[in-house]
Amino acid sequence: MKKLITLLAVFLFSIQLQAQNIALLNSIKATNGKIKTFEADLANTLVKPKKTTSQEGKLYFVAPKEFAAIFTTGKYMIVNAQKINMNIGLFDGTFKLKEGGMMQSLSNIFLYGFQGKVQDLADENGYSLTTKTEEGFHIITGTIKKKKLIGIGYKQVVFKYHTDSLLLKEIVLFDYSGNMDVYTISNVKYDVTVDPNIFN
Repeated sequence: MKKLITLLAVFLFSIQLQAQNIALLNSIKATNGKIKTFEADLANTLVKPKKTTSQEGKLYFVAPKEFAAIFTTGKYMIVNAQKINMNIGLFDGTFKLKEGGMMQSLSNIFLYGFQGKVQDLADENGYSLTTKTEEGFHIITGTIKKKKLIGIGYKQVVFKYHTDSLLLKEIVLFDYSGNMDVYTISNVKYDVTVDPNIFN
């Protein structure tokens, strides 16, 4: 009887925790979904097993499908509805965005993160989500769960949203080579006019 009561208690706690996670994800989506544009300072740190590099720049976003990360090092990543133009890391050139493709998956990590659509990203890319709250942030981690996706894109993505405002602070990407790529935004100005030429 005691074992049954214990199992029931664990089951009910699990359901309650899941409901809390769903409510949090819905709140984050609703809050960030109201944002139509922003510009911000952007810091990027790439941590490799034997080397760490950092760069700073500006970030521009126009909902729902345009963003530009432009760094003082000359590196950039620019996304519009049809293509991604980038000179960053291993990728250099202009690539068409194809549904289910690696570049579409990469661009959606940022676009969905900016809009708080973490559950949508998980559903489309086969991520299993976990959430925790610490040091003033809701930390949402997506870990790959479908074997067919292993080796494509990132094995894990982490989003950090402020606990008070529910607005995005950081995106962290973990690839299959053991690298960690951190994008941190600060000094964000919301609902500003963004020059459309930035995305060309």
